[in-house]
Amino acid sequence: MNTIHKEVNNQKLEPQVDAPCVAISIDELHIPQTVIENLVLKHLVAYPKSDVLHLSRLMGINSHIIEELLVVLKKKSYIEVFQSEQYSQTLTNSHVRYALSEQGNIAADISFKKDPYLGPVPVSLSDYTDIVEQQDLRKNVITQTDLNKAFLDVHGAQRLVSTLGPAINSGRALLLYGNAGTGKSFVATRLLNALNTSVYIPYAVYADGNIIKVFSEQHHIIIDNNHTNNTCHFKEQYDRRWVLCKRPNVQVGGELTMDMLEVNHSEHNRVWMAPLQMMANNGILIIDDLGRQPMAVNTLLNRWIVPMEYGFDFLSLPNGQQITVPFTLTLAFSTNLSPLEIGDPAFLRRLGYKVQFLPLLQSEYRELWEWVASCHEITLPEETFKKMYELHHSSNTEYLPCLPKDLAGICRDIVVFEELTPWITPTIIERAWELYFTNDEYLGE
Repeated sequence: MNTIHKEVNNQKLEPQVDAPCVAISIDELHIPQTVIENLVLKHLVAYPKSDVLHLSRLMGINSHIIEELLVVLKKKSYIEVFQSEQYSQTLTNSHVRYALSEQGNIAADISFKKDPYLGPVPVSLSDYTDIVEQQDLRKNVITQTDLNKAFLDVHGAQRLVSTLGPAINSGRALLLYGNAGTGKSFVATRLLNALNTSVYIPYAVYADGNIIKVFSEQHHIIIDNNHTNNTCHFKEQYDRRWVLCKRPNVQVGGELTMDMLEVNHSEHNRVWMAPLQMMANNGILIIDDLGRQPMAVNTLLNRWIVPMEYGFDFLSLPNGQQITVPFTLTLAFSTNLSPLEIGDPAFLRRLGYKVQFLPLLQSEYRELWEWVASCHEITLPEETFKKMYELHHSSNTEYLPCLPKDLAGICRDIVVFEELTPWITPTIIERAWELYFTNDEYLGE
């Protein structure tokens, strides 16, 4: 399959569900008030002398709730009020600023030590679960036309459409297997291009005394500007604790560890982060290069048996509690191993679809080369194709879709360095071939 990506799916992504409504009271936030009060204190540490509108924007809730919380904190002697002399005669709160008192700084320090999360107010686990279930991929089935459009520029992928389409609609896990360079990972990442819906992702989720950060700039692509609005209007906007995003496309390879599949924090940041599968909810999670992870394959696969079977996952929290979160995503394993080498029949039975990736046909391989050469603005004459086919035949090398991109890059480097006409001649393709492939006869010398 073609491994050069160009955007072919430009249709507007419509939300699959109605937008979460703006909460107009503390009760409608569905999390304990003390959690929100502590979050106000922490924001006032990070942003001293903030006004109501600034706090509203930072915390993603409307100004009326902020004002109500500030009244409570003032009664506790946690905050002090400042007002510019220029506006001292006005009755508006827009120029009134708030800062922590000595007692407030002590309370904020305790809050930070307990939970260093700083950001929009989290949503409740029940609200999160409800939205995730409504945004299930299986409730927005795709057709053959949708997938053909998504793979329009992926040479050779059309042969897989009849298998991959039903696989996506089923919601079951996929095993993509085949030799290295056959395009497994690339095709997996393009599956979501067949979908024309967007999803709401929360910044964070509150569960049993813990705040779990879910939104990640690495894995979630925001597609509107609701989150940047300075004010929060009940009718014109949706709940700013959520962001409208493309469906998540999370990919991880040999660097995957078991810790990444549990609620955890980094060495330098003590904020609790959602595991990869929670970040991938309503999208796709690709476990690439299965077999190259530091843990045994069986250990990794066994981690997924319950989530795949029942559609939910058990996560342990830092305080020892265990919560149940939805597992509503497409899980795809990509591997160079054969299914028999994975070696666990019980797990293989739970994989709904096992899709083998094969080398390209010669005609597909030529089409891909022509397209890649065009992207590199370099000419590929007929005699070069003949030489290329000879090299494949003499070395018993299959027509892998990764080769045109890789070899064309080397050819382009040679042409530019030697100030040659932008042509890939038979001599240049042979030089590139020798640079790209190793000679087993000399390994170890």
